[in-house]
Amino acid sequence: MSGQYIPYGCQWIDEEDIQAVAEVLRSDLITQGPMIQRFEEALAEFCGATYAVAVSSGTAALHLACLAAGVGPGYEVVTSPNTFVASANCALYCGAVPRFVDIDPLTYNLSPGRMEEFLAKTSGPDIPRAVIPVHFAGQPCQMEQIWSTARSHSLIVIEDACHALGARWQDSNGTWQRVGSCSHSDMAVLSFHPVKHITTGEGGAVLLNNESLYRDLL
Repeated sequence: MSGQYIPYGCQWIDEEDIQAVAEVLRSDLITQGPMIQRFEEALAEFCGATYAVAVSSGTAALHLACLAAGVGPGYEVVTSPNTFVASANCALYCGAVPRFVDIDPLTYNLSPGRMEEFLAKTSGPDIPRAVIPVHFAGQPCQMEQIWSTARSHSLIVIEDACHALGARWQDSNGTWQRVGSCSHSDMAVLSFHPVKHITTGEGGAVLLNNESLYRDLL
């Protein structure tokens, strides 16, 4: 073997980033300070959402989004099997049951058709409460179809956008929608782990437009 390997992560941190961190460390508030609010506002504006709530990780963002959605014992959460384990574990954290729906072989994302089939034949003690479509490797899910199906079954839609900050998709009207705008979801979550598009060392966020859900997250 050559001894060479592909690094798990290769973050880009420049002098401006280092100075920004130093500025916070020299301030009176190194947690929950004004820089957090500035970051949340900039993130919401970039993604086209009304609100952004910064948290400690993408996993925490998924967990909190499920709690805000009312996920708990007696409920199921539908998600993709092609994802990081947190997309399913967030249901378990709330006492709910994760249910995997197969992916589309062309997009590697949750298949809207398979989701419809699953929900149509669902029976048992647990009730589907939410669906977490995962925008895998930056490829946006078919959100119009997922949103329509979810609404017909009274499901909350939580986008796992941890792979897709900055991605866009075109709706049936020809309008470009940015992932995280929540135009066809109730909430979207991001991760700022070192292997993601931008990093805060660790970190995450929940994006949303609904004020009531926003208050629940706080």
